[in-house]
Amino acid sequence: MLTRIPTDAVWQLRGASGPLPDHVVGRTFDAPVPGDVHMALRDARAIADPFDDDNEHRLTWIGEADWEYRTRLPAVTGTPERIEVVFHGVDTHADILIDGDPRARLSNMHRTWRVAAPELAEGPAELRVALRSPVAAAEAERDRLGARWTVFSTLSPFIRKNACAFGWDWGPALPGSGIWRTVEVEAWSTARLSAVRPTSRLAGDDGVISLDIELERTAESGRQSDLGVLVEVGGARTWIAAPAHSDRLRGELVVPHPARWWPTGMGAPALHELTVTLVDAHGAALDVWTRRIGFRDLVVDQTEDAEGRSFGLTVNGVPMFVRGFNWIPDDTSPARVTSRDIRRRIAETLDLGANLLRVWGGGVFESDEFYTACDEAGILVWQDFLFACAAYPEEEPFAGEVEAEARENITRLMPHPSLALWNGNNENLWFWFLHDWEHVLDGASWGETFYVDLLPRLVAELDPSRAYLVGSPSSGGRWDDPNDPSRGVVHWWIPDDYRAYDDVRPRFVSEFGFQGPPARATFDAVVHDERPAPFSAGTIQRQKAAGGTERINDVLDAHFGVPTDFDEWYWLAQLDQARAVRYGVERFRTLEPFCRGTIVWQLNDCWPALSWSMIDVADRYKPVAYAVREAYRPRIVVLRHEADGPTLFACNSTPEPWDAVVDVQRWTRGALSGQTEATAHVPAHTAIAVPMHALAADLGGDELLVATVLTPTDADTGAPEASGAPGASGARASRSVLLGETDRVHPDPEPRFDVEVDAVPAGVSVHLTARTLLRDATLLVDQIDPDAHAERTLETLLPGETVAWTIRTAAPDAFTPAAVRAALRTARAATSPNAGYRGLAQLEAEKLARADAS
Repeated sequence: MLTRIPTDAVWQLRGASGPLPDHVVGRTFDAPVPGDVHMALRDARAIADPFDDDNEHRLTWIGEADWEYRTRLPAVTGTPERIEVVFHGVDTHADILIDGDPRARLSNMHRTWRVAAPELAEGPAELRVALRSPVAAAEAERDRLGARWTVFSTLSPFIRKNACAFGWDWGPALPGSGIWRTVEVEAWSTARLSAVRPTSRLAGDDGVISLDIELERTAESGRQSDLGVLVEVGGARTWIAAPAHSDRLRGELVVPHPARWWPTGMGAPALHELTVTLVDAHGAALDVWTRRIGFRDLVVDQTEDAEGRSFGLTVNGVPMFVRGFNWIPDDTSPARVTSRDIRRRIAETLDLGANLLRVWGGGVFESDEFYTACDEAGILVWQDFLFACAAYPEEEPFAGEVEAEARENITRLMPHPSLALWNGNNENLWFWFLHDWEHVLDGASWGETFYVDLLPRLVAELDPSRAYLVGSPSSGGRWDDPNDPSRGVVHWWIPDDYRAYDDVRPRFVSEFGFQGPPARATFDAVVHDERPAPFSAGTIQRQKAAGGTERINDVLDAHFGVPTDFDEWYWLAQLDQARAVRYGVERFRTLEPFCRGTIVWQLNDCWPALSWSMIDVADRYKPVAYAVREAYRPRIVVLRHEADGPTLFACNSTPEPWDAVVDVQRWTRGALSGQTEATAHVPAHTAIAVPMHALAADLGGDELLVATVLTPTDADTGAPEASGAPGASGARASRSVLLGETDRVHPDPEPRFDVEVDAVPAGVSVHLTARTLLRDATLLVDQIDPDAHAERTLETLLPGETVAWTIRTAAPDAFTPAAVRAALRTARAATSPNAGYRGLAQLEAEKLARADAS
């Protein structure tokens, strides 16, 4: 029977060569494995926190140095024919030495490596992993092959490492080295299961599993042996013979009447344990493989029609509107992300109303725990292959490494029922058109054969039931305009005001979003400017997008004015992000079923930043998280300015029709000036306009409309089905607010409200009663207790209305009525706008004028 022996949890690390500071030279550090150099040095206090202040720039030497890990490998008892050290993830270029003898050279972060270690049968041995500087390794390949076009780092395309480690427009440049996944010793004889690929499908009420199994046999006893594989799931079993010399087997198993796997909101994500046992001719088990699988039919609908080409997901015959988020690595040190961290993130994904995560191509193939958590929660996964925003070389050894990593990770991930589709790359095909790569690259390779030949061929061979998309964005084919809104999936990055979403009718949006600051407690923990400001040194260090803060200010100027007071700027920048992303989601949902999905950029952060995230790196919800949760309810109402005037939409993304009853009120200068009850029968998976009669008249700058669903059901409130989600207590019906013009000109009265605070289990309940109209009332709980979490906030209240917000906190006594009043914000025009504000476009024009004059 194959035996797995773990290696030590703590190894020894030392700097081998390169620009090492004096306090590191010659020292040996305890280093966790899994882990990386940054983690080990931080734990030893040999470096300051890379997230703090401008330490990112002070730590560039780590990625420029060579490092060495050492440990003692355990002896292996018995007489196995094979003993191997299995590296599940090494970052990135490394030489493996056992008792000083070179055994292997590794060159890919995204692969598992197996290294023979027969001497462990005689006793323990020393293992050394000598890591080469990722900066030096990438520079050498860039110089050998010639530079390629890239948005960010010139190095990231030349090394099979997480591209974002070299810096992105939301993350720092902290390229490091390490052993980022487990290392273990495996001992076995005769044969082992080297790959198990189960493809499940539904056949009427039954489930069918087709198995594709690969064996590795030893030359001694394995090659000549007749073996067999026993397959079991749900009480059903089958036997697959493995005659001598065979190393690839196929078989099929029928499972009567299995419970189906459904995405969240559509049913229960039922899972079934599949066990595959390899046995010898005497019936003794040689190896066992176990996974939980699901039975579901998932179709990626891509149909040519009169308006272009559709794109959407249908599960078990039921169409769905995708409400998703893009996922980036959850830390700059991926090894720091624990199973508990992942499960918390998946619970938060549910809480925010999403049903899909897109694992973006500039990061990593995530851990098994990530996909298992998605399986259990009913969260679909859109999986990118790891290519993003750059031209990639196709020469060797890259082509061989790309095929090896793709084969391994397709095999590893395909058993998961949450896996919805494979995507070839992020924006590379689009950039070929957008940036004229045909001429810019002057014939240099850029990854095309990966996306249009190798990857789709491997998916067809190894995971034949799943769809492959050539890239995101994509209109379907290699030569189609990839970002055509009428065809396939688009990335819709607006250059100016978010109201520009009105100008597009997409079939599916796989990237869009808007930047905003993290929670203020997160910002204050790492920024130490004496007088923080939007462009002070510490704030700039948090902003990695070129012109990012200028764009934030441009939209602020259009809607609120750009405040001169930093505290006010901070709140309004947070609110503006919430408004922008909710506006986009709601715009696209009003187009259902023409549009069948939105994937917001982005769910999470890897460090404290001004970014597009919903939840910051300290696990604090930003205001945008609450805004998107409202927009991601299964049924919502949306008020919008359309060509014919103010329009009310009812959006029903459920499989059941909805008899919507909506209270619509018109308010003028803070007083109710009109009211009606609007009704509509809304078919399943459809958005329709609902007549508002006299209230559909144009709004003045001092007016607004408020639409509220009456007598909501669970589907209307969007209460999550899965247990463990941290929100949705006391969820209310969908509400939409439409201003006649912008916040900048709307005459809000001074907000007046009453506050009561009651103790509840695990925290407090804040009762807020409005005495005036309170627009987007938000309690910034981190300003009272940095570790507190508001289950709900960011709500518009009419005069006389009361809400009860549950706050999870270990410091309930800090939530006094006075503290709540001080931390409560509402949507209002800037009180101290910068009258001389010049927007990004004007600044660019002035820059060009100066250049022309010189």
